[in-house]
Amino acid sequence: MLLPVALASVTALSFSISGILVKGVSSRRGYLLASFAVALGDLVVLSIAVLFAGLSGIGAYSVILSVLSGIMLIFGYTLFYKTLEKQQASNTYATIEIQVLLIGLYGIFALKESIGAASGIGMLAIVIGILLVSTAKGMKFNMKLAPAIAANAFWALSWILLVYPINNTRNPIIPTLLSFLTFFVIITAIMIAGRRRHSAIAPAPRTASPKWLVVGVAAGMSSGFGNTLFTILTSTKHLVTAAVIGNSSPAIVAVLAYLVYHDRLTKLQLIGLVIVVAGGIIMGVY
Repeated sequence: MLLPVALASVTALSFSISGILVKGVSSRRGYLLASFAVALGDLVVLSIAVLFAGLSGIGAYSVILSVLSGIMLIFGYTLFYKTLEKQQASNTYATIEIQVLLIGLYGIFALKESIGAASGIGMLAIVIGILLVSTAKGMKFNMKLAPAIAANAFWALSWILLVYPINNTRNPIIPTLLSFLTFFVIITAIMIAGRRRHSAIAPAPRTASPKWLVVGVAAGMSSGFGNTLFTILTSTKHLVTAAVIGNSSPAIVAVLAYLVYHDRLTKLQLIGLVIVVAGGIIMGVY
């Protein structure tokens, strides 16, 4: 069990570094460029991983599920990075634990996995924690975080769609690569269409700059490394370990965001962050 935990921990670090890098891109150049650059970086790393592991065939049903997974990624990344444009990285990334909750529910109801009292407490803690992290002044729900919460539902669905292809393809990274290729093709088409529409009436806003494109691709490559490890863990029947520990990145992001962007959480939001991470750990341990 030590190796899966170690791989999942590296996954969390990779996702955290990606998150800190992409915050700058989304804030300064917009969520579309951030999504495009991250998709490109992911593709580079996943392609290398596929070549390293060896090419193999993939069934038609697995192809369909992988493409559907990529479509879910479009909604996930654009909604999340749109939120990240204006919101702090620390409380935005706390919503990542929604994935743990949804994947856990999938395991219970779809895969018929049993659940203990402790896991139920962990799920409840995640829900309560997310609500606290999402509070604004006056104990009101911060509606600006709603797209990020929805984004994590799409991300969870994306991974759920990949479970079958990953476990039924000799090279399990191929379905993940196909998913991100779908994501990349669609986001590229959206950007081209957007630029053409704007060029007909006015200059396109937030044009790409080499500096931020490079930063975005670097974020994508870090994410791609994490997604490769997540795929490997899923293929070796360690999906829960990957989901819980791999998505413990909110705690790491909170520290890095404080150091890099000087993010500050209210006491209530900080308590919520601790509860969220604790809930995820409880689900993973029990």
